Amino acid sequence: MKNSFNLKFSILVGILTFTIAIIVGFYSNSISQKQLEINSGESLVKLSKRVNDILDREMLERYREIKFAASLPVMTNEKSTINEKREFIQKIKNNYNHHEWIGYALPDGTVEVGTNGYLEGKNVKARPWHPNGLENAYIGDVHDALLLAKLLPNNSGEAIYFSDVAFPVINNEGKTLGVLCTHLTWQWTRDVIRGIQRDNDVDIFLLSKDGLILVGPDKTERSNISDISKNVAETFKGNEPLYKTIKWDSESEYLTASSVSLGFEEYKGFSWKVIVRQPVTKAFKIANDNTKSIFYISLIAGILGSLIGIIISNIISSPLKKLSQIVDDLRENKKVDFLEKVSDDDIGKLHNAIKNLYISLNEESKLKENAQNKVNLSLKIFEQALEGIIISDSNNNIILVNKAFTDITGYKMDEVYGKNPSILSSQLQDKEFYKNMWNDIKLNGKWIGLIKNRRKDGSIYEEHLKISSLKDENGRVINYLATFNSGF
Repeated sequence: MKNSFNLKFSILVGILTFTIAIIVGFYSNSISQKQLEINSGESLVKLSKRVNDILDREMLERYREIKFAASLPVMTNEKSTINEKREFIQKIKNNYNHHEWIGYALPDGTVEVGTNGYLEGKNVKARPWHPNGLENAYIGDVHDALLLAKLLPNNSGEAIYFSDVAFPVINNEGKTLGVLCTHLTWQWTRDVIRGIQRDNDVDIFLLSKDGLILVGPDKTERSNISDISKNVAETFKGNEPLYKTIKWDSESEYLTASSVSLGFEEYKGFSWKVIVRQPVTKAFKIANDNTKSIFYISLIAGILGSLIGIIISNIISSPLKKLSQIVDDLRENKKVDFLEKVSDDDIGKLHNAIKNLYISLNEESKLKENAQNKVNLSLKIFEQALEGIIISDSNNNIILVNKAFTDITGYKMDEVYGKNPSILSSQLQDKEFYKNMWNDIKLNGKWIGLIKNRRKDGSIYEEHLKISSLKDENGRVINYLATFNSGF
C-alpha cells in the first residue's frame, strides 16, 4: 500500500512538473523567437548598410583619384605630348585595377589618348560623360559597356558593366582643354558582395534606383526585382531601412532586410539599394533548436519531479531542507556549505551531483576569466606598442592597424581598411626593390630593412620595417604582419 502510494504520488508530481515546464517553456520560447527575429532582422539591416558603406567609400576613392589626376601638370599643360599623357594614364590603370579604361577626350569629343590605345581617334561626344565632364565633375551610374565591350578581355563570360567618373581638364588660365574619364570595372563590386555573402551565409542583391539587379545570386543580374518577386518589390519599395519575414516565391520564406545608399562625403550616391535575405530555417535555427530542447528539458523536469515526489513521500525532510538551502545559496551567490558525509541513497547522489556541478561551473568560470584576461592583455600590447603594426589578409589588404601606426603615418583605421599598404609608398624605391622584398618574404617568410614611405600629409619618413608571413597548419599564407618605427 505504501509503495503504491509512493508510486502514484511520484507519477502525479512528475506529470504536473512536465506539464508546467512544457507550458512555461513554450511561452518563453515564443517570446524569445520574437526577440530573435528582431535581433536577426536588425543584424541583416546592419549588414545591408555595411555593404552600402563599403561601396560608397570605394566610389569616393575612385572619384578622388580621377579628380587628382585631372589637376596634374601632365594633363593641364598644353605642351605635354600625347605620349606623356598616354604614359601617365596607363600608369594609373596599371597601379589601380579598379580602372578598366581611362581616356582623355578633346572638347570636340575625339579621344586623344586611351589606356592600351583603346578608342583613340574615336568620337565620344554622344556619351554622357563627355558633355557633362566638360562642364563639371561627373559620376555616371552603372551601364553596359558599349564601345569597349568587344575590345576588353572577358575571361569570366559575365556581362561587362561600367560606372563613369569624369573631370574637366583646365589649365592655369581657366581654359577647358578636355575631359579625363575612367570607366570603373564592376567586377570589384561583385567580388566585395560575394565575399560578404560567403562570410555571412546570406544572399545579397544590389539594385539600381529603378529596381534593376546590378549584382545578385543565381544569375539574377540584369533582371528587375519585381520579376524575381513582386511581393519583395512591393514590400521594400521605400528607402527607409527595413526588415521583414517574407515569401519570395510560392514556397520559400526568408528573413529579408534592405537599406539605401546615402553616398559618402563628395560622392552623393546613386540611391542603390542593398537587399539581404536569409532562409528562415537558418535565421531562426536557434529558436527551432530551442523548441526541441524545451521538450527534453521538460521530460527531464518530469523525471526529477517524480524523484522529488518519492523523496517527499518518504518524508526525508532533513536532507531535503539541506539541499533546498544549498540551492538557495547557489541562486543568491552565497557561500555554499556542502555536507561532509552523505548517504548512498538518492538524496546523497543528488547532493553530490549539485556539488560536482558547482565545482565544475566555478572551474569553467575561472578558465573563462583567465582566457579573457589573456585576450585583454594581447589587445593592450597591440594598442600600446611603440612600433606601428599592420595586419593584412592573404591578399595583402589591410584589416587591422594599431595606434602607433596612426601616430606615425597620420592614417586612421577606417582610411586604410581594405587597402594595400602600398598607399604609404613614397615612390622612392624602384620596382626591383619591392620585387626582391617579396621574393625574400616568399622564400624565407620574412623581410627586414630600411625603407622610405610617405605620410598622409605628404611628408617622407624613413622606417625600419619588418614583414612576416603568417601561415596555417597547411603552410598557406593567411596573413601578413608588418611592424615599423620611424626612429631611424
